[in-house]
Amino acid sequence: MRNINEKIDLIEPSTGKLFFEHKTELVFIKPRLMPLKSQALESLEEMHRETARQLQQKRTKRNNPKNAADTQQDAA
Repeated sequence: MRNINEKIDLIEPSTGKLFFEHKTELVFIKPRLMPLKSQALESLEEMHRETARQLQQKRTKRNNPKNAADTQQDAA
């Protein structure tokens, strides 16, 4: 390991450009919060749930024709 006080020799290129930038301060940026789900994804999931619910109701009515007829008479 090198001693901390030991001087480092600078090697400069003989051709080309030498560029050095010294930044003394840190630049902090504001963190960006990303939504876990986009609104489009949420609306698609809601449509999927609604479609599944309607399909389940149709299957229930088809499997129980007596109950479906009773509910239609009650609604009228």
